Amino acid sequence: MSLSELLSFYINKKKTNMTQFAQYLGIDRSTLHKIIKGQRPATSEALVNKMAQYLCLSQEETKQILEAYEIDTIGAFIFYRRKHIQDFFKEADHVLDHHYQITEQVQDDQTLVDDVYTGRINVEHILYTLYSYELREEKPHVRIMEQPYEMSIIFDSFNHISAEMPMTHLFYLDNSQKQTKNNEFYNLKCLNNLLPVILRNKNYHPYYYYSNVSIMNEHDIFYPNVMITTRYLFTYTNDHSQGILYKLPQIVNAYKEKFDAYLKEAECFMTRDSWTNYLADTQTFFDTHVITQEIMTTPCPTYVFEENDLSIMRKALKDFFPDKEGFIRDYQNYVNYWNQVFYPQHSDIFHIIYTLQGLRYTAKTGYLHDIPPELFNPLSLEDRLTLLRKWKEFCKKHPYVMMADMPYLSETSTTYFQLTNQSFHIIASDSTGTLANISIKEITLVEAFKDFIDNVVKKNAYSKEDEIKLIDECIKMIDECIKMIEMEM
Repeated sequence: MSLSELLSFYINKKKTNMTQFAQYLGIDRSTLHKIIKGQRPATSEALVNKMAQYLCLSQEETKQILEAYEIDTIGAFIFYRRKHIQDFFKEADHVLDHHYQITEQVQDDQTLVDDVYTGRINVEHILYTLYSYELREEKPHVRIMEQPYEMSIIFDSFNHISAEMPMTHLFYLDNSQKQTKNNEFYNLKCLNNLLPVILRNKNYHPYYYYSNVSIMNEHDIFYPNVMITTRYLFTYTNDHSQGILYKLPQIVNAYKEKFDAYLKEAECFMTRDSWTNYLADTQTFFDTHVITQEIMTTPCPTYVFEENDLSIMRKALKDFFPDKEGFIRDYQNYVNYWNQVFYPQHSDIFHIIYTLQGLRYTAKTGYLHDIPPELFNPLSLEDRLTLLRKWKEFCKKHPYVMMADMPYLSETSTTYFQLTNQSFHIIASDSTGTLANISIKEITLVEAFKDFIDNVVKKNAYSKEDEIKLIDECIKMIDECIKMIEMEM
């Protein structure tokens, strides 16, 4: 329902006096009448909040009319796209948590015959079997053309067999500015389904095209989806209810050529770089990309520590940390690079966004965003105090370091996000624990993430004055804890 429809409903339900209502809002009666009739928009969110207060709406009802106001203001597509991206951030640390139990038994190669296969179970069994057979080839390679929107279980079954299979995946995306029937952003839903695959399989290569290019017109396979292996071609329906298997080499090779021709019109959806040397790879990334915004959770010691603070990191890293002293040396070099080279040159364009939740998490626990807790002893109270005092001065000095209220981004998150003018980057641990930098350049997704982050800064970022007050509250809390411990001693 629109804002005008909701207002009409609640006004009639509560038998509201329109003259008194208008006086309370500070607008004339005719203006209020036009807003209720949908003939003019409400002027601000504050006005809508006052309407909710006068109508004695519940918290849920107030949320409903505020959402209706926002939809009227920015449009349904952007509103639901932002909500979908918020859910994406909420689940960002859990993309590898979902597993499906696969109990398939791969049948002998002799039983696979050219035939029509009917029924979802049979079709998906063929997909699973062909993937398994391909592992026996000297140079295995799976080509697949299917929309990733409903492929979670299929992908998971593939990774259950092997997460090393070279796979080229071709699909189309939507650039029509429309959401799905479930009010989801279609391209982001595709990204949701593909992230676990790319974090599990470094040999997975996704390509996309928009539905209005010639690929769609030339795609003359009997069924819309296709899987091609070294020896087989399998075409099948969108709902996996029917498929046709071909073994004839001439047919298989013909469609390999057709598939590879499609790739020439397609674009790479996302690329993955494995960061085996975290600090050196991060420095290389900063040197080769113009980063405009970074989202993390906790304050980052790398941005504020100096050489005389390295003893804090040495103390915090657990004894079994791989090449601990080597990491400390690399960390020292990176701190010098950050303070002396990168940030002085980019501080006017590099916006750092961290969260209130992450700040409080570090203050209470001593854990940081940068290093997984399995490798990191929590900072002592004294070291937390040092970090937050330095972070406070850093924030006071730089206007583009901002704290935002982002409760949907887990305070314990070790995933962080960076945006350039042309790409969006997700830096997360893959299935082996190695950091992977996932780079996405598809324009509708880059624009969507940029719009979302800009909106976070506009609506959820604290003023610099409030930010410093909140940091001071955490400093005071730690200081009081230290004093209490000293008194007990």
